[in-house]
Amino acid sequence: MRSRRTLLVTALAAVCGLTAGCFTGAASQGPQRLRVALPFPPSQAMSPWGNDGMLLTKLGIAETLVGLDRSGRPEPLLAESWTRPSDTQWRFHLRTGVKFHDGTPLTASAAADALNRAAHASPVPRAVKGLDLVAAADGDLDLTVTTAKPDPTVPQRMSSPNLVVLAPGAYTDKSPNPRNAGTGPFVLQELKGDESAALGAFPGHWAGAPRLSGVDVRFIPDGQTRTAALRAGEVDVAASLPVSTAENLQRIEVPLPRVVALSLNTAKGVFSDPALRGAARSAVDQNALASGVYESHADAARGLLGPATPWATAPAPQPVADRVAAGEKVVLATISDRPELPEVASAVAEALRRKGFVVDQVVRQYNQLEADVLAGRFDAVILSRSYVQDSGDPAGYLDTDFTCSGSYNLTKLCSAEVDAAVAKAVAAQDTAAREQATLDAQAAVLATSAVVPLVHERTFVGHSAAVREIDQDPYERRLVTRSTTRG
Repeated sequence: MRSRRTLLVTALAAVCGLTAGCFTGAASQGPQRLRVALPFPPSQAMSPWGNDGMLLTKLGIAETLVGLDRSGRPEPLLAESWTRPSDTQWRFHLRTGVKFHDGTPLTASAAADALNRAAHASPVPRAVKGLDLVAAADGDLDLTVTTAKPDPTVPQRMSSPNLVVLAPGAYTDKSPNPRNAGTGPFVLQELKGDESAALGAFPGHWAGAPRLSGVDVRFIPDGQTRTAALRAGEVDVAASLPVSTAENLQRIEVPLPRVVALSLNTAKGVFSDPALRGAARSAVDQNALASGVYESHADAARGLLGPATPWATAPAPQPVADRVAAGEKVVLATISDRPELPEVASAVAEALRRKGFVVDQVVRQYNQLEADVLAGRFDAVILSRSYVQDSGDPAGYLDTDFTCSGSYNLTKLCSAEVDAAVAKAVAAQDTAAREQATLDAQAAVLATSAVVPLVHERTFVGHSAAVREIDQDPYERRLVTRSTTRG
């Protein structure tokens, strides 16, 4: 087996061989241009209605009505304030003087149009799925959002990167084009497929001109290669670095409201048997994964919700009905985009083999794996999932991931007990009641053994000594901001 040092040297040698080419140094980039390496290439030409929405907010290209503070509470962004005139209505007051990159002003009409288009996209973004959301302008700067049922989390939902507000001119095709159409401190000027993007500064940003003159982005799925590019001075910032390669690098380590979990296909095959799901669950050693694969830079998972959510107390241990497998064959899939996951999958596969399973492994980039994962073509999948990604609300995560109608239900779980528990959490209006109902729903999900929480991650963002003010966002929605500098 090659050492990690050998792997890193190999990756370093490969940096300049990538199809996107090498950055040629600060002089050719102009003053204060930042060079960034990201792991997830755009899969939909930067349309906000899918996974690319995160890229738009992470790079400061586009913005949402509402942001999230460190505790997950909503905070002003494009909307200065909001009120709730009725159970099913929210009224948002927009900032004055905000302009899109093409020079047109942000108005309530433009914001309403953007939200309505997102609500009717195919597929509908998870943050607004099932809401029957309707947005309407009420004057130049006041916007009313109406939902079919009362929902206390509408402000948090408005923080979803899928709901960024783009200029009216962006919506001329089936999917919006964010080029020269956002409100953020940086303008998307050029996108070269899944290889690279070039951003320019937007001096007209509502909070003031950015300190950088632009950002050059390279999409490098392999974590070893991202680290090598940073060590070689080819990039200034590299996100989602492998723990094993981050030694002696200047870096930011941020705990995340994110769970790495083993999702078992309950609809067909081996894990349709609850006892075999229990066998898989009892095989896993979360402490060994956290201390070994993550070198103690992750937290062993006791539940789906982790230490980044202060009110999420660990669930009580539950007895697991299991049996030793008798050579049942399973296919376990994971992605290479997050550098620790292949090693996690190998450790879990070995644990399953000790329980009597025969395990085949599949490792691909996420954009190559997603369709098969959603279609339930694997027996088991290991992915890293933000449990506040879509709505800023863990109850929403449980709804999309574990209910019969859930749009991201990798386990294919369909349980009347789980659906009832999740529905109670989603319907709760009082904050304390909602939190308790969410913990109860989590317990109901875990009781099925359909999902096995493994670890709660922390993210590593490496940077050169000259870089300042990289955003330490636990929700991974922001990285480069108007305050970021490269000396």
